[in-house]
Amino acid sequence: MAWIHLDSATQDGTVFDLYERDGIHMIRVDGWELMNGAFHQSEDILGELAARLARSPDPDILVGGLGLGFTLASLVRHLGGAGRVTVAELSAAVIRWFDRHTGRRLFDALPDHVRIRHGDVLALAGEGAWDAIVLDVDNGPQPLSAAGNSALYSSAGLAAFAARLKPDGVLLLWSAFEDPGFVDRARAAGFAVTRRPVARAPDDGPFHVIYVLSRSAMPDRDLDGFGLERL
Repeated sequence: MAWIHLDSATQDGTVFDLYERDGIHMIRVDGWELMNGAFHQSEDILGELAARLARSPDPDILVGGLGLGFTLASLVRHLGGAGRVTVAELSAAVIRWFDRHTGRRLFDALPDHVRIRHGDVLALAGEGAWDAIVLDVDNGPQPLSAAGNSALYSSAGLAAFAARLKPDGVLLLWSAFEDPGFVDRARAAGFAVTRRPVARAPDDGPFHVIYVLSRSAMPDRDLDGFGLERL
């Protein structure tokens, strides 16, 4: 079955397209596949890790990037109704598509403790103190859809996020690849770095990578419990 084109939008000269096939959605950016709902294991794990690593029983969590909604859905599911979740999404079209198309497959209705806001996650981070900040933006530290997203993963961006975390807060991010340069910048910003490689299938090699940054070294029990590797 062929992909059906549902909508297009242009932002800062970049063309975003939404497709659907047999109930699965895909977003392309300038013709390149950015998100495909057929493969969301890493987003599911990202949301679960954020919920479980937030130390407060009633956490405040900021998510950068809405995408197809799988990270948010996993986070909400594993929070079990606790806490408050703010999602910052830079693309008005992605928010519109979530309301009209992609989100309807994940939520009957958006929970009351979740807010989706149109804006930059770095700016919105300054509005509060967070138990966890989750970056599910673009292609990871080397952006595909918007060059400006690289600011999130820069030394200055990491320092800004660190300043908005609570003392035991964590910064998690999704990446399509290993990025030693990002790890070096995170360490220079004072973070201890762990990672969770995610394979597409049990016998496949690493497909995506989840980085978890904390101010102090992650206890061994957490490494074992969450499948994290110390870097």
